[in-house]
Amino acid sequence: MTKLSYPDSFRRRQVHEMVLLQKYADIITDTVFKKLFGDERFPDLMIFLLQELIPERNITSIKYSPQEHQNEFPEGHGIRVDVECYDETTGTRFAVEMQALKVRNFHDRLLAYSTYIVQEQFGIGLMNRESDKWDYSFPQSYVIALMDYDDNAQSDAIRHEYALLDVDGGRPFTDRLKFITLELPKYQDPADPRATALDKLCFALHNMRTFRNRPEYLQGKFFELLFEKAEIAKFAPHEVIKYEKDMLTQWDIDEYVGEQVEKGVKEGLEKGLREGMAKGMKEGMAKGMKEGRAKGMREGMREGMREGMREGMQKGRAEILNCLIASGMTIDEVADRLGLTVDEVVKLTGSSH
Repeated sequence: MTKLSYPDSFRRRQVHEMVLLQKYADIITDTVFKKLFGDERFPDLMIFLLQELIPERNITSIKYSPQEHQNEFPEGHGIRVDVECYDETTGTRFAVEMQALKVRNFHDRLLAYSTYIVQEQFGIGLMNRESDKWDYSFPQSYVIALMDYDDNAQSDAIRHEYALLDVDGGRPFTDRLKFITLELPKYQDPADPRATALDKLCFALHNMRTFRNRPEYLQGKFFELLFEKAEIAKFAPHEVIKYEKDMLTQWDIDEYVGEQVEKGVKEGLEKGLREGMAKGMKEGMAKGMKEGRAKGMREGMREGMREGMREGMQKGRAEILNCLIASGMTIDEVADRLGLTVDEVVKLTGSSH
């Protein structure tokens, strides 16, 4: 057995104590999400999620599928989907991913996942056909991502649906493949009478570990089951160990992201100042030379440097704001953190709110 160093054992003890203070587990973690939504003995939670996300499919029963997909080339990289299932009636396939942190190329990763899912539909397309000719018809496939961050700062919508479309006219290229993303933190008022079941679901998933009891506004069979299965006291010992390991990993990732944000802030400010001062000195000297006298040159350089520093500070602030937004913070959160108005953040970053 590997002996833990003092820092490692201390961090594990911290996580263990933190988990002891929680009544409900963080559903965003890999272990808990799969426990709640990927257990073939209790498919009700996944059925409810799919019904709310894709009501037009009228999904009433599902079967779970293997999550591993091997690359046909030995040196290639396969994939492992968090939860995968299909509609028993139509064969429609669903690959569902929980993503806790904003990472580069996540949309491209979802597209890559879809290629594996679609390939496995080919056999279904040929089943029960009178002719043995291949016609490339197969049931629909959905790749679904639940994101615990703001993925689209330009929109207040929590659900986004993507498909392959004609660039010019928007005509569907095919209806066999669709992508759906759900941005969990965007909904903040589940007690609002206008809140939908999907709104409340987002709020519950994003905030589960903070609850001490199930709120009155989260009523119904689905939420009763969700809270019951997320209660840490009802976890098996090995599930608690896996959950604590997930929490420790998440803690390490959060610290890394924080370090990267601080690094980006520092580099952005330094870069903005350098560029602004260089520009100010150049413009100041040009102005002084044009006026043709030493006093004019000195005054021009001073004025140019002041202007350059002001511009540099502006650029530095813009770099800081963009860095924070890229880390997953919303424009409202950035404004609140830095004591700015939303309009100021939008103006500095060129974003739209």
